[in-house]
Amino acid sequence: MTDTSSNQGSLSTAELEDLVASTDTGGRTPDNKSIAIFMAAVALIWSLWQIWIASPLPYLIGTGVFSGREARPIHLGFSIFLAFLAYPALKTSPRHRIPFTDWILAIVGSLCALYIFIADSSLINSIFGTRLSDRPGNPGSFDIIVASIGIVMLLEATRRALGPPLMVVAIVFLGYTFLGPYAPGFLAWKGASFGAVADHQWLSSEGVFGIALGVSTGLVFLFVLFGALLDKAGAGNYFIKVAFSLMGHMRGGPAKAAVVASGMTGLISGSSIANVVTTGTFTIPMMKRVGFSPEKSGAVEVASSVNGQIMPPVMGAAAFLMVEYVDISYFEVVKHAFIPAIISYIALVYIVHLEAMKSNMEGLPRAVQPKPTKLALLSMGITISAILAIGGAIYYLFMLFQMLGTNLNQLIAVLIVFALQAVLVFGVKKQITDEQKLLGVVSTGGIVLCNLVIGAFGVFFLVGFITEMAGPVFAPWVIGALIILAYVALVAICAKVPDLVMDDPNAPVTALPEPRPTILAGLHFLLPVGVLIWCLMIERLSPELSAFWAVALMIFILLTQRQLFAYFRKEALSGTAARGFKELIEGLISGARNMIGIGIATAAAGIIVGTVSQTGVGLVLAELVEFLSQGQILLMLIFTAILSLILGMGLPTTANYIVVSSLLAPVIVSLGQQNGLIVPLIAVHLFVFYFGIMADVTPPVGLASFAAAAVSGGDPIRTGFVAFFYSLRTAILPFLFIFNTELLLIDVTPLEGVFVFIVATAAMLLFTAGTQGYFMAKSRIWESALLILIAFTLFRPGFWMDLIVPPYEQKSATEIEAVLGSVETGTEIRLIVDGLDDVGDPLTITAILPIESDGTGAERLEALGLELLIEDDKVIIDNAAFDSPSEAAGLDFDQVIKQVLVPSDQPARELLYIPALVILGLIFLMQRRRNPSGAASSATVS
Repeated sequence: MTDTSSNQGSLSTAELEDLVASTDTGGRTPDNKSIAIFMAAVALIWSLWQIWIASPLPYLIGTGVFSGREARPIHLGFSIFLAFLAYPALKTSPRHRIPFTDWILAIVGSLCALYIFIADSSLINSIFGTRLSDRPGNPGSFDIIVASIGIVMLLEATRRALGPPLMVVAIVFLGYTFLGPYAPGFLAWKGASFGAVADHQWLSSEGVFGIALGVSTGLVFLFVLFGALLDKAGAGNYFIKVAFSLMGHMRGGPAKAAVVASGMTGLISGSSIANVVTTGTFTIPMMKRVGFSPEKSGAVEVASSVNGQIMPPVMGAAAFLMVEYVDISYFEVVKHAFIPAIISYIALVYIVHLEAMKSNMEGLPRAVQPKPTKLALLSMGITISAILAIGGAIYYLFMLFQMLGTNLNQLIAVLIVFALQAVLVFGVKKQITDEQKLLGVVSTGGIVLCNLVIGAFGVFFLVGFITEMAGPVFAPWVIGALIILAYVALVAICAKVPDLVMDDPNAPVTALPEPRPTILAGLHFLLPVGVLIWCLMIERLSPELSAFWAVALMIFILLTQRQLFAYFRKEALSGTAARGFKELIEGLISGARNMIGIGIATAAAGIIVGTVSQTGVGLVLAELVEFLSQGQILLMLIFTAILSLILGMGLPTTANYIVVSSLLAPVIVSLGQQNGLIVPLIAVHLFVFYFGIMADVTPPVGLASFAAAAVSGGDPIRTGFVAFFYSLRTAILPFLFIFNTELLLIDVTPLEGVFVFIVATAAMLLFTAGTQGYFMAKSRIWESALLILIAFTLFRPGFWMDLIVPPYEQKSATEIEAVLGSVETGTEIRLIVDGLDDVGDPLTITAILPIESDGTGAERLEALGLELLIEDDKVIIDNAAFDSPSEAAGLDFDQVIKQVLVPSDQPARELLYIPALVILGLIFLMQRRRNPSGAASSATVS
């Protein structure tokens, strides 16, 4: 590949670096060394302060504790100060010096942000005898002046860091606050005074300093910092090399490796643009080398990099906002998002495979030839079976010893688990030594995977044993010591293989790196990720505390890994400590600079949220969208998706999510209830989130597409459209999990969850094959249509079954007591109810009532908290008891029950899988007959 600067229609290397810097960290690099050091020092202090407030240390020593009202202004103060120093005002503004006006703006803006903290301090109270919090809703003249200047400074910082769109949207909402009486028709409202707006937007916690900025302060910063430290330690290159060593030999292997590498680097970079450049600089030239066009190679990188924001356990900033908006734990958010994210990535790998099949591409040469496809599939099957068998055996073994009830028996169970792991470790070592296949077919990778599963069981049991034996006081110290020992042991293993060096993407590739030494070279990077996942998923610690412990471990790793590698390799230790300390400082500075844009975005989005809460415009816009959709939830979802895509052309993902979810999420839930569809709030928020991540893909403004085109030399607009087409599988998933919440693992057992994952993955692959026009061979139009229809049937078999056999029998409202007395316990009945909404307009809803107790119809009515008044053929709700199932279902006084729906004896919806699979088999046979040579190879992604 030639230098990108010579590619027609692409950005030069310098312009590419400037694009990434200006988007993520600020494009200004002062020549004055003292100023550069000062900016770095401010960023460093910001990172250290964020680590301090997240740590348990302030609470232990009883000093240095910051409340949310105190921490948010400081967080925004740092963001605004660095934004004016790091981001030039205009394209023509100086990049290598900071104008005097920017210094003034930085100081004034940060002081305005800090005003809430300063005005509430004990010093101000002792001087003036009053604090800001002592006069809520009654700001003084000086308060209003500071708030007004602060909002202007924030809007200018937003324009610099994020571009004009978010600033313009915020100004429009602010203007509406003042000009409400002059707004047309249904948008008109009484308006607000200058003081009221200043107080609501800046001095209270309803606007700028609201939930969004609070999430940025308490959660997002630590996760971004964790990623920056992980990257500075070398994990980014490690993930790329591992992906290429494992997948580079497959058809279209570099593109598949790019997908996997981008998914893994999603742990490191919260920025899709930085992700594109980090992995794309290496992967895009590789993809072009095996036959991908510049546009397709850039589009694959864009689609996989943007999807990094939906990949658990470390998702984008919007995921942390969901914790606050939906009021569920982060563990629940991750659980609900897991299957759609995995399916989306699998489908993208399959898209790459189909593109390779269309062009008959080959992979890159591998140093050690892999096993034949059939043997590899057999190996995979045996490995998965072994994992399930070993995992189940260990689980029941531990349950048996736990039933015996002594700590000694639990310790014996732990020892047995690790003894089994030791046997498998010996098996790996023996296989590597004499190059024999264990059982003839099980690969080294399979044994390693079994080891990981067994190790996870062992760690789980061991931590439980230590916690019980050492008690809550000493257990953390013991566990911490074991983590350090595990880290040292992993470094000892890593030190036996050479360090990974980033290859020159322009150099010819003679062979891919060998998987074993590549994987071993960075095993210690997995430990902090494991600690983060453990704290989030197993210990159920708060996201802040989980991220703090992961960051603390990363700091320890950066300070010690160089010395440990030198020690185990018997190299000189001189200079290793200084190098590790330098990398730590650079990582802390990088993490803070990566947060500038996010801090500004969440604060500016707070202006929009504040306007919605102050004016009630959210209800007005919701009614407008509801009117346009004519009460049809599918149209409502389409309008929501379109709104997200339009806003996504200029707003970052986080701001897009805040705006759309604040306006439309409650309306979708309400409209779903009116249509008899119970839509969980988390499903709606994930729907908005998924379309929000398209912000960096959507033409013509998708910055990630421009960055990828700059590397590939392709046309940016065409790259964006191809990336958008590749991302269709991401766009279709939100519609599916709105109507099939099992995809979000809502109300399913673990076994049902496995079944849902398998079926949904197969359906998504068929949908991908249908939209790509290629399955076993090039598909005819009717074959593509049938593949999409089969995919829909696998996703929603209930849609067709409801057309064949209605799911509910209609009963008269006057029969409700008899119906309740006849249905089985555990059944859910539905009531069609007429009533009035909050503003007195007629409203029809569908209420779902679970029958959870035995008894007569009257007893069950009482258990539901429902009192009825029957007048002739009219059934009126006389009372829905407080905190009862009836109230939770949306029933209220004076509503009229029109119909009662009782579940019918509908056949299992899964029966419709049979005709769908039969049709799929016929398509398979027809396409295999047309392309017999490619059938075998296309049956697997390898």
